[in-house]
Amino acid sequence: MHIKTLSSTKDMDVYIQHNDVNLYYATNFNAVDLAFYVTEMNILIVPDMEKERALKESKVEVKSFGDLGYHKLRRKMDSRDALAEMLIGFLKSHGVKKVGIPENFPAYLALKLSNHFDVEITNPFIKMRAIKSEREIEFIRDSSKAAILAFEFALKVLRRERSCDRVRERIENYLYLKGYITGTIVSSGEVSAIPHGSGGFVEDHVVVDVFPRSRRHRYYSDFTRTVIVRRNEKIEEMLNAVIEAQEKAISIIRDGVKAKDVHNIVCDVLESYGYGTLRRKSKEGFIHSTGHGVGLEIHEEPRIFENDDTLRTGMVFTVEPGLYYKDVGGVRVEDVVVVRRDGCEVLTRYPKFVRI
Repeated sequence: MHIKTLSSTKDMDVYIQHNDVNLYYATNFNAVDLAFYVTEMNILIVPDMEKERALKESKVEVKSFGDLGYHKLRRKMDSRDALAEMLIGFLKSHGVKKVGIPENFPAYLALKLSNHFDVEITNPFIKMRAIKSEREIEFIRDSSKAAILAFEFALKVLRRERSCDRVRERIENYLYLKGYITGTIVSSGEVSAIPHGSGGFVEDHVVVDVFPRSRRHRYYSDFTRTVIVRRNEKIEEMLNAVIEAQEKAISIIRDGVKAKDVHNIVCDVLESYGYGTLRRKSKEGFIHSTGHGVGLEIHEEPRIFENDDTLRTGMVFTVEPGLYYKDVGGVRVEDVVVVRRDGCEVLTRYPKFVRI
């Protein structure tokens, strides 16, 4: 029994993707139960009850578990063993010797497969999904508009509501009724010094981070603004530095630029004002990466940090510098951008400095 990790699938006979966003990306089928997509054969394998829906929704050939003998096997063994034997029999019937699987493939199936095939862990969809088609960009643009509308709604709520949790609930209800599901961060005071912290009561400023996903097309956006509620010199100085860092980073984004160059320009600006950065091993200040890819998942490729990855036309990611100090609080400004040949397009265009 042997399973190893590879960086590509070029030496595989087949690659098997189970039900997650990658299967949806490849087939356009949103699997509810365990399903499989065999890439080289362009075959989607689904439970019998899902076959009719898969035939209507997917763009590939569809086989049901019953078509591949699952129910006969189930009479002799438990469901997991029957599922494994179904896949093994199907692959052997096509002369398969080497099988690629993703790292989150069900372990019990991976172990069973490894008794019959050379099994290697890799995932071709991660890099494929990093570059979006214009259709995908339009989906993210749609979710970006929803994020901005939700933020404007939040500004109205903040004029009368002092509980960050209550503001968050109102934002999420607003988006749900418009066809989006979301995770939302609303924080103030000490809580805002934790990048993903949410809660507290409204003090001098509020960080509002909205990341809606459409229930229709399933693509995310991600948008953050720091709202000044009352004058606070330290917070406003931090916010102005973050805005400058973000604007300079966005100004250099284009096809061919290195991810680390975008991250480093953010660090350069913030360090020039005396703020700490992770680059300098600081525990407070700018303590996370500059950005992350956005698409079918809220965090995906590319990663905008100290890495050597080259930005390519069609990549969609956030640019979100922030500063976080326990004795003051935190600020962050975040926009989603699309890399173009000679620059980038901001999908979440909105004023950076917000005061109510």
